[in-house]
Amino acid sequence: MQEILSELDSIAGQVENLENRRRRLGSFLKEVKDAEIEGERIPEKKISIPVEEADLTGKSVAGIDGGLLKKGYHAIDLVLTKAVAAVFHYGKGLEDVSYVPEALPTPKLSVFTEPLSREDFSLAANLERMEIEADLAVRVMDSEQLEILLMDGSLLPHPSTNPGEDSDVRGKFEDVLDLYRRMLDSPPCMLAGVCEDSRSRKFSKIVSDDILEKVRSRKKKDLKKILKGTRDTNLLYHVLNQGERTSYFRYCEEPKKTHLPEGILSNVYSFYLKATKYDRPVRVDFHSEGDPAERADEVASRLLSLSSDNEEYAIPTVLIEADKRASLKEEELRFIYSSLQDKVGDVPSLYKLRRDDRPF
Repeated sequence: MQEILSELDSIAGQVENLENRRRRLGSFLKEVKDAEIEGERIPEKKISIPVEEADLTGKSVAGIDGGLLKKGYHAIDLVLTKAVAAVFHYGKGLEDVSYVPEALPTPKLSVFTEPLSREDFSLAANLERMEIEADLAVRVMDSEQLEILLMDGSLLPHPSTNPGEDSDVRGKFEDVLDLYRRMLDSPPCMLAGVCEDSRSRKFSKIVSDDILEKVRSRKKKDLKKILKGTRDTNLLYHVLNQGERTSYFRYCEEPKKTHLPEGILSNVYSFYLKATKYDRPVRVDFHSEGDPAERADEVASRLLSLSSDNEEYAIPTVLIEADKRASLKEEELRFIYSSLQDKVGDVPSLYKLRRDDRPF
């Protein structure tokens, strides 16, 4: 431990130096963010767009989040999932909160008896969660008169959840894709996904290619190097002011790299929003079948109204409520395992994996 502690001064110096360089780059971009920018990937021609809070009087907004627990045993795998939609109903202020299917729904238990690889089991568990979240989104939009529906995370499956053609969970993935198609097929309200901890570098790459490439400066090469190692939210923390969003951009410019059907990608766009003074920007994926700039303004203004309660935590309150209701505790899965053991006895199929049951 002492050796690690002795290295911290050096590591701290590297972090401080890199952060200072990012801050200087952010300051430069802040100076030019109001200038008109040429480039197909910045369709609104500016780095930042001011956002005004929306009036939610008489409106209903919903947020959906899901919980997941999984555990593998000798011959079976258990997955516990739950999804909840919190629906906020506004009058002059927040007047009522309802939940779909209910405030504290019973989790869904999925049992896998086929011999899945460790990778496929992890995929299967994530697909179970995605399935109940997308299914709930379709049902909520059908049953509620909503202004906007917010999903926790992206509006589309992450490419890492796409199994190979010969995977044992390929069929499940296709079923989940069908649900996403239904969710994105002319939704009756605004639809967006809020990615609270995005690791994306997409906007940084756009800045590097479409802005810095046109700058005449001896420092250009160094600035591009900084951007190459910088996540979007880290960069934009130094660029955006409270109540600003970036220009929208396409969720995916190269559909083949996502291994997702092109049809499901065609109407999904993204932007970053800095909703509060002290928190980082969040990435927002949104659906638009009309003018993406107009829809980006509409979505951002609703998010700004829903995210301004805490200056240091810029997540919409309706998603915070959904998260609390959808959370699962490890004790719930342990109880199910113990109950199953009580019914069938200490059979080999239910033996714990050796790494979870070492006697020392």
